Amino acid sequence: MDYIGQSHYLPGDETLTCDESEARVKAHITRLHTRMPFDAQNYQPGEQQSYAREWLPAASQSGKAHSDFVQPLPFTMPETLTLESLQRFWAHPVRAFFQMRLQVNFRSEESEIPDAEPFELEGLTRYQLNQQLLNTLVEEDDAERLFRRFRAAGELPYGAFGEIFWDAQCQEMQQLASRVIACRKPSQSLEVDLLCNGVQLTGWLPQVQEDGLLRWRPALISVAQGVQLWLEHLVYCASGGSGESRLFLRKEGEWRFPPLDKTQAMAYLAQLIEGYREGMSSPLLVLPESGGAWIKACYDAENDVMLDDDDTLQKARTKFLQAYEGNMMVSGEGEDIWYQRLWRQLESETLQAIIAQSRHYLLPLFRFNQSR
Repeated sequence: MDYIGQSHYLPGDETLTCDESEARVKAHITRLHTRMPFDAQNYQPGEQQSYAREWLPAASQSGKAHSDFVQPLPFTMPETLTLESLQRFWAHPVRAFFQMRLQVNFRSEESEIPDAEPFELEGLTRYQLNQQLLNTLVEEDDAERLFRRFRAAGELPYGAFGEIFWDAQCQEMQQLASRVIACRKPSQSLEVDLLCNGVQLTGWLPQVQEDGLLRWRPALISVAQGVQLWLEHLVYCASGGSGESRLFLRKEGEWRFPPLDKTQAMAYLAQLIEGYREGMSSPLLVLPESGGAWIKACYDAENDVMLDDDDTLQKARTKFLQAYEGNMMVSGEGEDIWYQRLWRQLESETLQAIIAQSRHYLLPLFRFNQSR
């Protein structure tokens, strides 16, 4: 372009300077096109016109926006629903939609090989070890024999580090086991056969004591754990149970629900079954930790009301984002690969949908929870 502009001139420009002549030559031989094919300038009468007819509605502002890619799928509720399927769904509604409805699975890629000797166990491995250790202590079996088995299998850190790690876990799990043993009584399995919300719910409820349900997990308290106990509690009460349900967790964590009459339990159970029906048609945006953080900030337990003043809503939004985004020490719920398949960035519409659905399904947990 520079060469052409300096080597030629337009008729009548003989008396212009080199720079002025060059600028006029460049303007004469170039044509500036809009960056967007639907720009209104492309459709004005003249030589420069677009031939892309599909962009004409957008240019005239008469087009229709594309609908959301995620559309509800037709779903016929089965006549019989197993309690196991309902529990699996409410363990993670979005994951259940992908796995149980779409039959697809996602796994995070962790292919890095550690370049140092691990001195502690992390994540799922640690939880599984603690689960076996806790069950052993609750049953008052020999924990030393379990230690020898883990060490022989190479599942503990090497040498003295493994012993230190094991002693620390034993001390913490023993505290939790003592709480469980103090409340434990003989139990049996209860057959479930309920007609609720037009669906026959069948299955078995294990470890039912005469005074209710007693559960324990080697995990920190979370709303997700409370959802599982709440579901079992509703099934237990709807089946005629008159006791309370308790879930003991690490660091004195606890969920505790009082007895409900059968009619009330059936009403709340029908709500969860309706959530299953909806969640099998389209992802049910119930995020237990983030949505639960929002509810805890708004719920006034003494007066049993949800506060909706500006200060409370702003505080609730802050708590929601803290649980969703996490921090340097704790990963946020938004890092879940199942949620990232639905959205990469949390938009305002998605946020409001999460809050609305979480409030609808999770509020009863906070209303009836009697833990200290």
